[in-house]
Amino acid sequence: MGKWLKPLAFLATLIMFIVMVAGSLVTKTDSALGCGNDWPLCNGKWVPEYTLASIIEYSHRLITGVAGIVVAIFSVLCWRYYKDNQEVRNLAIFGLFFIVVESILGASAVIWPQSSSVLALHFGFSLLAYTGVFLLSVFVYQREKTQSLVKTTVSKGFRNWMWFVAIYTYAVVYLGAYVRHTGSSMACSDWPLCQGQVIPELYGQTGIHFAHRIAAMVLGFLLLGTMIYCIRHFKEKRRDLYGASILSFILCIAQVFSGGFVIIYKLHLYATLTHSMIITILFGIICYMCLQTLKSPTNEKLRR
Repeated sequence: MGKWLKPLAFLATLIMFIVMVAGSLVTKTDSALGCGNDWPLCNGKWVPEYTLASIIEYSHRLITGVAGIVVAIFSVLCWRYYKDNQEVRNLAIFGLFFIVVESILGASAVIWPQSSSVLALHFGFSLLAYTGVFLLSVFVYQREKTQSLVKTTVSKGFRNWMWFVAIYTYAVVYLGAYVRHTGSSMACSDWPLCQGQVIPELYGQTGIHFAHRIAAMVLGFLLLGTMIYCIRHFKEKRRDLYGASILSFILCIAQVFSGGFVIIYKLHLYATLTHSMIITILFGIICYMCLQTLKSPTNEKLRR
């Protein structure tokens, strides 16, 4: 059974990442109702008509269905192989739960009209589903290396800090999704200024867009502080947190510039998809750091 876990881990993470990209593609191309208000059928048919919107929406549904099957198989195998590991059980349940929630929310958004605030949750729940699968996959790949990575325990203060950063990052992601679903993506038509001003008039769509920019900037400073702390304290004894902190800051900078490209290139499809892909990876890395703060050398030695 064990020889299948790593290939399945890679496949499950990859297909969940594709689900995220496909979902973003549906939103960016306004294809959410490409199959009308029918679900699971597409305009009353199992095989949709040959229109771009219907193909994009139906492909997203098929990919999500396949992802659910692959993730279920992967989770069950991990549960059986690591029978007494609570971390594996929690991650398996977490990933499967949010895949189901994301699917239900997606179906309800098709059948019944939803507000922008509810539609923004769809990307957030998809992100949580991806993160659960990603973390379980990391566990499989790092299981034999964990003891060498975890050589000291982190302080309670740093542990709480990382969980705060993760929650704040999720809020920034939700706000970004809310920007898209309220049609506020081009409310600031230039970058890095907004309507030629450092601080524009904060109302309506402009206020929503500018709030997301400020939130993203604050996240950059949070991750910069995290990286500096990890470099100073964890370079030798917590290589997991040391490396992840550097990667998360680099991804945050890339995310900021990709957001700028979205504005500069007027919502070009490649720019917007890149923006979604980077934040997906970044959130996964930040959650990985949260999970690693819970580990100690003693616990990892006992588990082996």
